[in-house]
Amino acid sequence: MTDITQFLKSATDTALVWGEFLGVLIMGVGIGVAGVLRRRKQSEKQQKEAIQKEAVEESRRVVRHSRVHEHLTELRVTVRASRCLVFQFHNGGKFADGSSIKRVSVTHESCANGVKSMMIESQDVLLNRYMEVVKLLEHSSDQIIAVDTLPESSFRSSFEINTVQFFTVSPLKCMDGVTPLGFLCCQWCSADALNGIEEEGISKHSLEQVIESNSKTINAHLINKTEA
Repeated sequence: MTDITQFLKSATDTALVWGEFLGVLIMGVGIGVAGVLRRRKQSEKQQKEAIQKEAVEESRRVVRHSRVHEHLTELRVTVRASRCLVFQFHNGGKFADGSSIKRVSVTHESCANGVKSMMIESQDVLLNRYMEVVKLLEHSSDQIIAVDTLPESSFRSSFEINTVQFFTVSPLKCMDGVTPLGFLCCQWCSADALNGIEEEGISKHSLEQVIESNSKTINAHLINKTEA
C-alpha cells in the first residue's frame, strides 16, 4: 500500500508540475497572441490614419491649386492677357561635380480662347535659358515690357515662337518671404488689348498695380498661407 501511495503521490506531483508548466505555456502563448493582435491592430490603425491624413492633404492640395487657377484666370480676364502662367523653380538632378542643376517649369496656366498652351513645352527647362528673368524680377517686376526690346536670347525666342508681344514677370517667394519660389508671367499676343484698356482711361501704371496685387494673392495660395 505504501508503494502505491508513494506512486500515486509522485504521479500527482508530476501531473501538477506539468499542469503548471502547460498553464504557464498557454498563458505565455495567450499573452503573445494578444500582443501580436494588439500590435497588428495598432499598425492597421496607424495605416488607416496615414491614409486618411494623405487623403486630407491631397484634398487640400487640389483645393489650393484650384484656387490658384481661379485667381490666375480672374487676373487674365481683368488685364485682358492672352496667357497667365506660374513658373516654379526646382532642382533637376546634379552635375558631375555634385552641384545642383536648376530648372524651371510651368505649374499653372490660364489661356484665352484660341491661344495655344505653353505648359507642355515649358517643363524642366534649364534656368540658364531664362537668366534674363532674374534681372527683370529684380529691376522690372510687374512692369509691362515689349518683347522686341529684349536682347536676342532663348528667353526672347520663347516669346516670339508663341507670338507674345508684351509680358510682365512678378516674383513669387517661399514661406520665408525671401527664397525665390518662381514667378508669375502675364502675356499679351496683341497690342490691341492693351490699347483698348488705355482707351478706357485705365493707365499702364494702374494695370501693373493690379498684376502686383494679384501676384501676391496667388503667391499666398501657392505656399498655403491662406485658405481664402
